[in-house]
Amino acid sequence: MKIFDSIQLGHSGPTCQQCVHFQNDPAVIEDVYRGLTAMSSGFASVRDRDGLCQYHQIYLSARDSCPRFAARKDDRVGGYND
Repeated sequence: MKIFDSIQLGHSGPTCQQCVHFQNDPAVIEDVYRGLTAMSSGFASVRDRDGLCQYHQIYLSARDSCPRFAARKDDRVGGYND
């Protein structure tokens, strides 16, 4: 199955932001996308709460979801507290 076939954009169920696979720590995003700091930052407001899916290895919206959702055990969002 293609990754994009499993991603549900703007789904009303559990979201990526609530998933254990989701990582939205700005430092991690800057590490993964090393050239990002040349034009912006992982801390940029336009990024909102978007981040990386460590399961699918893609950057996506915190509002997306997929069948691989696994709930977090703590209250933190993607490992980064705003």
